[in-house]
Formats: sequence, C-alpha cells, structure tokens
Amino acid sequence: MKRSVYYIFTGLFLVGLLSLVKEDKVIYNGPDRVSFGVKIGLLPTGGLTQYSIFYFKNDLLVGNQPIGLDHLIKIGTGEWPIPRSTIFSNIFEKNGLFTDTLTDGTIVDFNSAFDSLWKIRFDAHPFEHHLGDGWSQGEMRPSLKQQLYIYNRYGCRCYDQDYFVDSSFFRLLKDVIDPAWIANYKAMR
Repeated sequence: MKRSVYYIFTGLFLVGLLSLVKEDKVIYNGPDRVSFGVKIGLLPTGGLTQYSIFYFKNDLLVGNQPIGLDHLIKIGTGEWPIPRSTIFSNIFEKNGLFTDTLTDGTIVDFNSAFDSLWKIRFDAHPFEHHLGDGWSQGEMRPSLKQQLYIYNRYGCRCYDQDYFVDSSFFRLLKDVIDPAWIANYKAMR
C-alpha cells in the first residue's frame, strides 16, 4: 500500500512538473530566402565596397553576414550552396543578371558592374587615381541631387553604413553598366 501511494505521489509530482515546463517552439529554422547587398564608401576594412548576404524569414530581415566578392559570385551563380542551407540556386539569374547577351551572342560582363560601384560615390578613386574618374559630383559623396536620386530609386542613403539590399542591389548592378543611366547620373548637379 505504501508503495502505491508513493507511485501516485511521484506520478502527480511529475505531471505537475511537466505542466510547468513551457514548450520550446522553433521560431527560426533557416531562411526562407537569401539576397545580397553592398555598401559603398571609405570602410574600416580599407576597401570601398563591402558585400553581405542577407537572410529573410517571412519577408522580414533576420540577419546578414559580410562576405567577399568571390564568395558572393560563387553563391549567386549557384556554384556554392546558399549558407545555412544545402540549396544551390542561381540567384543572379533569378534576378536577371548574367543572362543578358549581345546580338553577337557574347554574355554581358557584370564583373565590370562590380568594378564600377565605387564610381557612384566618388569623383575619383580615393586610392588608385589611375582607375579614372567616378560619376559623383561631390569629391567624397554624391551631390545632394544625386543623393536624393539614390534614395528615391534604391532606398539607400549612400553613406558608409547603409546597404543597397535585395532588389535595389540587383537594380544597381544593372544600372551601373547602362550608358544612358551613367550619363543621366553624371549630369545631376
């Protein structure tokens, strides 16, 4: 009899204890999607551009991770899997990059787009003047008219801490190789 009372009390104690423990629900189990971004300026790394991969869950930004351009290209073209997943996806192609061809069949070189990003911020390359002139009407920052244009078109303030992210990043890469866009941007004073 004493044993059965012991088992009953032990059982009730465990049931009570388990009812106090809250269920741990998994809120974040990996990104729904990833995208890329770039910030342009005089950065602590000594460079003029810093790339990052951005993680979204239910269309909300849940994190980002700085990456080098070589890694961005390998992930973006689907050569490497998307970090935090086992998925290989050509993100560039899904966003209309690396798919354009000229009439003679040659593929448009978007590497020149990456090489030109500094030009929207500076009037001349701050470290390597032999690289030519930039498109900015300000020495270290675009003119106020250019800054307003960048903010309205890309949602970016074009300061050292602000990224061109997601669709703005891909639109910017397309724009900086478009001669009409370049001429229009340079004309803003």
